[in-house]
Amino acid sequence: MCGKCSEKMVKSGDVAVKLEGGESLVSAPFRPLLMLVGWLAIALGSAGVVVPLLPTVPFLLLAAYCFSRSSPRMRHWLFHHRVLGPYLQNFVTRKGLTRRQLRRCLAGKWLGMGLAIVLVPLWPVKLLLLAIAAGVTAYLFSLQRLPEPALPLR
Repeated sequence: MCGKCSEKMVKSGDVAVKLEGGESLVSAPFRPLLMLVGWLAIALGSAGVVVPLLPTVPFLLLAAYCFSRSSPRMRHWLFHHRVLGPYLQNFVTRKGLTRRQLRRCLAGKWLGMGLAIVLVPLWPVKLLLLAIAAGVTAYLFSLQRLPEPALPLR
């Protein structure tokens, strides 16, 4: 990770420090396994953007942890990824979301959850899905609002 990212992570708490811990790589036979788990977590986290009941950030945190123990290069790639990186960096280093990220999260979750509620025939399940969606929404609103990043001049 770049020096600027490392400084932010150390200041932000123990989760960030654990994710930064590239110096404690696991032994060579376990690295491919951690890489595989990390890639599976990225796939599930990416799907979680639109699939109801499938969380995004926990899977990205799992991927970041796996990559921090197996490949500093992959950890750097994940934190600097054009789409996934900002979610992960804001959550880990700054403990919040921008308004744009919040809108995207809520739109995806309510679109997917609304579709699931319409398609499910059982009323108890519909109510459960609605309660879960409301809980996720309340959690997202409880996170700190971060300023939008400045757009680079062209």
